[in-house]
Amino acid sequence: MLKPSLFKPLKPGFHSIISFTDIFHKCKSMKQFKEAHTQLIINGLTHSPSSLRPIISFSALDPSGDIEYALLLLLRASTPRTVYLFNTTIRGFSRARRPGSLWSSVLSFVQMGVLNLAPNSFTFTFLFQSCSNCVAFDLGRQFHGMVIKNSFETDVFVRNSIIRFYSVCGKLDDARMAFDESSELDVVSWNSMIDGCIRNGDILEALSLFSKMPERSNISWNSLLGGLVKFGRLDDAYWVFLEMSQRNIVSWVVMISGYAQNGKPKEALALFREMQMLDQEPNSAILVSVLSACSQLGALDHGHWVHCYIQKKCVRVDSILSSALIDMYAKCGSIDLAMQVFNTSRERDVSAYTAAISGLAMNGCSKEALHLFDQMKSEGISPDGVSYIAVLCACSHAGWVEKGFHYFASMSDVHGIRPELDHYACMVDLLGRAGLLEKAEKFVASMPIKPDNVIWGALLGACRVYGNAKMGERVGSLLVESDKNHDGRYILLSNIYAESMKGEDAEQVRKTMRRRKIKRVPGCSLIEIDGCLHEFFAGDRFHEKTEEIYLMWEEIVKEIKKIGYREETRAVVFDVEEEEKEAVIGQHSEKLAVALGFLCTTSGSTLQIVKNIRMCNDCHNAIKLVSKVFKRKISIRDRKRFHHFEEGLCSCRDYW
Repeated sequence: MLKPSLFKPLKPGFHSIISFTDIFHKCKSMKQFKEAHTQLIINGLTHSPSSLRPIISFSALDPSGDIEYALLLLLRASTPRTVYLFNTTIRGFSRARRPGSLWSSVLSFVQMGVLNLAPNSFTFTFLFQSCSNCVAFDLGRQFHGMVIKNSFETDVFVRNSIIRFYSVCGKLDDARMAFDESSELDVVSWNSMIDGCIRNGDILEALSLFSKMPERSNISWNSLLGGLVKFGRLDDAYWVFLEMSQRNIVSWVVMISGYAQNGKPKEALALFREMQMLDQEPNSAILVSVLSACSQLGALDHGHWVHCYIQKKCVRVDSILSSALIDMYAKCGSIDLAMQVFNTSRERDVSAYTAAISGLAMNGCSKEALHLFDQMKSEGISPDGVSYIAVLCACSHAGWVEKGFHYFASMSDVHGIRPELDHYACMVDLLGRAGLLEKAEKFVASMPIKPDNVIWGALLGACRVYGNAKMGERVGSLLVESDKNHDGRYILLSNIYAESMKGEDAEQVRKTMRRRKIKRVPGCSLIEIDGCLHEFFAGDRFHEKTEEIYLMWEEIVKEIKKIGYREETRAVVFDVEEEEKEAVIGQHSEKLAVALGFLCTTSGSTLQIVKNIRMCNDCHNAIKLVSKVFKRKISIRDRKRFHHFEEGLCSCRDYW
């Protein structure tokens, strides 16, 4: 109900319309405006121009307003309407970004003509915004013609909106023409043109324009920074970042999130530390990006510090930040802490549930993942496509083929979600892991959409695991032609040949790879010790403790050989003696990380390691035995999932 003070009895002799005008100016919500409007009608009165202004302005522009209500009032009002009221309504529709908003703007504009109200520069500015939102090129061109006809092209606000309109529509030449023909350019004009170049991928022209700018605002710097990040030019972006005389929070967000989203998590953390040293307060967006960087690195200590910072500074944990925390703990191997965050979260939406389900699946808790999925549905939260990817991964990790097909069918049958390539890839992975290679190949053949290289890659990986050289050769030969720049396709096919004792064929694949100048992404492992990240590559000898690390691994091997360890050298292609093959196998990056962990941590602590590619069979077998002989818990996250080693067993149950 309205506050009683808004509806005091009308004083005798006081004009009632003036009283209602005063009431409309006091209204603070749509509910109050509508109740006041109701009282106006009950009293047999009509809106005066002065009473229409506050209600249309609020309805059209306030986030809690009702733009359709504003249009209804404007079209049905019996009192004279002004250009301002039409402009306000058109502006509201340009902000609304909902279906039909553009045509509602056009309807308002047409009605102005019916009432003989001449549009002004603001009218066209808002119309161009509406056209930009809908990429309505033909309509915008007509408005541009009207602008020229009505001599508004010299207005800087109109000119800036035209530049942006053409840029959004991908017509960079037209945008540049509008820019060059302008007699007056302000900082917004330059920003709009630079943004247009960035939007259309012309980074060099954006840099050229930026260098010519007579005056640069924070928006100018951040627009260029964001464009460079968007197109992956992170080194150039960092140079621009360093050149900035004054960085605001947006600058930090763009740069840190750019690093985190483009596979440079270490740089993201380094920049975050720099921000802390400068006493800059990070916002929620930065914290989410930093947590993402921690997730990629498996940097549990860093991630836990960020969580403590959030608690200490009383940062509001919304669903996005909550999901980032859950994801970080899960990807760092601390699924208990991930679920603790989930269970204490006040805002649990589909993203938070999906992060938890995915985390459980990755950590070998498939049963718990499916239980949580059912809980989400029971709470009335509808799963999305990403949720189903997490569920299908849970089924794949556990080998639950029938359940996987059940959930795959329920996507469309129950929730109306159309399966995409990622879902089909999960199903191929599910069948492949279970050794059902013929069924997997038939499934691919029956797909209603063309399979991509990821799907064929999942099948090739399964061929390698189960030693199906015939199918592997067929699928691998297809992939090295359709996905020529992906090093993993060559490596898998070569390994399939090597393990089938076809060394010459394996070497031929390697020669093709060298001829095409495809560089192999080396196996890399990270281990965090006392908050410091240590990175190893296969055969790495750059660590300051290199000699001690190799001696430690030799000692470890001596002990595990006592209980039956033998190096598995089938996939080593090189024409060398068996002893040399054992040395190659013994230098894999995760083994070096384990050795450093033994050197630098106490005997009872858990080793947390992240690897960028799938663990090989030999490393998996060796580290199982290490956990048994030395009574150590060792957690290794490879490209697909976690392997929690304890007492000679692995959480994957040797199914990966």
